[in-house]
Amino acid sequence: MNDKKFDKTIKCFDEPHPPIKIEEYIDNQKPGKFLNKAHRDSYLQQMLWIKSCSGISSIFEVGPGEGFCATNLRKLGYQYETLDKFKVANFEPDYNQSFTNFSADDHPKKYDMACAFQVFEHFPYEKFKENILKLAKISKRYVFISIPYSCYGFSFNVSFTFNQKSYFRKIGFYIPTLKKNRKYREEYMKRYPWAVHYWEIGRKQFPLKKILKDIDELKLKVIRKSHGENPYHYYILCEKI
Repeated sequence: MNDKKFDKTIKCFDEPHPPIKIEEYIDNQKPGKFLNKAHRDSYLQQMLWIKSCSGISSIFEVGPGEGFCATNLRKLGYQYETLDKFKVANFEPDYNQSFTNFSADDHPKKYDMACAFQVFEHFPYEKFKENILKLAKISKRYVFISIPYSCYGFSFNVSFTFNQKSYFRKIGFYIPTLKKNRKYREEYMKRYPWAVHYWEIGRKQFPLKKILKDIDELKLKVIRKSHGENPYHYYILCEKI
């Protein structure tokens, strides 16, 4: 690749970050990059939804990032194992390998829940059903995922406090952007394959109903779905039929 033709300060299409920002993170990797309000709310939602599921003691997560959920849920007594090709900050995945080469049939264990948050958009959509099926094969009961949702909208919070008890309710309204799918430069895809979003819910050709239909065809029942506190993260919790 000719770096002279690759201006790393320029974003491509609607990439969220110019390549130079990604390289700065790689070169100066420090724990806590994803400890911000948007991701904090998502971590909490993931843990609360998991905690709300009955009969859960073992969990398998693909792409745990810095391991916030794994670390905290292990402290609550869950058996929580992780798989990732990359080692991020100070977190070591239990299985250091690519999910592309992961064989659910050969994996030595099964878990009460298998999950992947903000992971499957990094694969072409043609791999979506195959990836979900891998999770379903190693799960005894639940499959839990989140996917980016390209949307516009608004929300407001309502809270009521009486003595030491507080009640919270978030009301939101979101619509898909229907933006074109991202088209990345070839040199970008070669250098940062883990940063590429091949698809997102809400973009053209990827309505939510398409994703739900493909999940249904795998004999999984969607029991809960919604935007997260960060509406860009859309959660789908399924149960095996």
